[in-house]
Amino acid sequence: MNARAEYLGEAEQVPTKDDKELELEIVRNLRKRCVESQRQISVALEAFPLDFQDQLNQYMDKRINGDLIHLIQ
Repeated sequence: MNARAEYLGEAEQVPTKDDKELELEIVRNLRKRCVESQRQISVALEAFPLDFQDQLNQYMDKRINGDLIHLIQ
């Protein structure tokens, strides 16, 4: 199997919206590259505030699309 992992980090003590926007841009770019090369992509996410649980459930149930911007606003 030909797999590769990409790890993204952020300043946990002082997270900013800019960090989230950059992470979203990176994930979107990786997804685009995977689609173009017909490769699968899996994204594992660390932790979300409790008040995002409903959006995560909706995403997992495919009631909302994969546009992660909904989760960081």
